[in-house]
Amino acid sequence: MINNELYHHGILGQRWGIRRFRRKDGSLTSAGKKRYYEDSGKQIKVNADGSKTVPVGFTFNRVGKSTQDVNISGATYVSYGKDDASRYIKYMGPTPLNKLLKLSAEAVQHITVKQNLKMPSDKSFAEEIAKFLLSDEKRIKKFNESPYSRIVSGEVGKDVTIENVKGALANPKGKEGQILAYGISGILADPQFSNDAKSLYKEFRQQGYDVLPDLSDRLSGTSKTAMIVINPDKMEITSTTTITKEVLKDARMYVKSLEKLKVSELIS
Repeated sequence: MINNELYHHGILGQRWGIRRFRRKDGSLTSAGKKRYYEDSGKQIKVNADGSKTVPVGFTFNRVGKSTQDVNISGATYVSYGKDDASRYIKYMGPTPLNKLLKLSAEAVQHITVKQNLKMPSDKSFAEEIAKFLLSDEKRIKKFNESPYSRIVSGEVGKDVTIENVKGALANPKGKEGQILAYGISGILADPQFSNDAKSLYKEFRQQGYDVLPDLSDRLSGTSKTAMIVINPDKMEITSTTTITKEVLKDARMYVKSLEKLKVSELIS
């Protein structure tokens, strides 16, 4: 006898007639409000040399479009966890000002890692940036055209010199190295420096790296977990959440409950 009957037992914990994520009036349930971020439960591994490995199955969140945002330089900016997802929704969500400036994000992408991603240590990150600048003096000159150079040089109108970059290379974990790494991180998302960003990303890929720390957001007090994925093909979007007014409101309320991130003493 062939049994071809189909049984549906519902979802564990769900009551009949009650929706898990959205009420009949369209408002979010407690479970629904959590859907604007995803957390895989996976942990980033710190390796013996200080580098980090983001494992397969790890979940990032990105506030932006409903499709994966890869910028002109070939990178994707991401973060992870509810805290930073909420912060970015607050900063980039559909507020009246963001809509007016056409900077409003429309969704939160939940992005899953398909292949292990390797990130350099803070020391290696600063070292590679210093070497990159020293390999072509034109890059230092171009960097001096950006507003971030004055943070590295110490004052407005003063250029970053070869000696400054050599100092950063000699002390990559110290102030010289980390503030230079911060300055370069700041220009990576600027379309005017897209070719320089592409060249820098190529250098890091050749060193076996897939993701870089976004020091621009981390040291400025914007985010704790911001990263720049330079091999975005190793990830995929598994779901998205539209940023409605209610999601924006909920994220803002949650951010109020968090301790305000401090601006690093390096740049304050």
